Amino acid sequence: MRGRGQTKTTIRHRVSEPALTGLAAGAVVVPAPLFAAAVAVGGWTAGLVGLAATVGVALHAAFTAADADDGGLSAAGDSVRRAGLAGGGAFLAGALPSLVVLAEIGLGFLLAVAVVAVELAVVAGLRVRLVGGDALETAVRVALGGALAVAVGAGIGSLAGL
Repeated sequence: MRGRGQTKTTIRHRVSEPALTGLAAGAVVVPAPLFAAAVAVGGWTAGLVGLAATVGVALHAAFTAADADDGGLSAAGDSVRRAGLAGGGAFLAGALPSLVVLAEIGLGFLLAVAVVAVELAVVAGLRVRLVGGDALETAVRVALGGALAVAVGAGIGSLAGL
């Protein structure tokens, strides 16, 4: 599926890295405010907080990716493409659990935790496949980051009743 003159390394720099960075950012950053709001105030408001956090992290990922490399040094492609991939990945990863909570499904909180867990597993798998590294170490890092985000968010949300 590679175009003419595109090596595996070029595709990694142009597509895989910015998209993976965005996915990881959305999957780790959004759960903390999402679950804090879910514990403190409930589904609808928590979903809105999660969507607001999603937009924020997507914008951050997009601007960071665009500023990081204009393609001149690493053949990473133009900055607009990198920004779109990173921002789109972050939005996707943050919006999925936010929409689950927003829908106020009976077990929305637990379903959102499951969605975040699946997202983190996908991020870990993609990171091992595309970037390399030890699968166990990567899985532990990603799972620890996600678990901390969910736990801290829920813990902060529980302070609302004090």
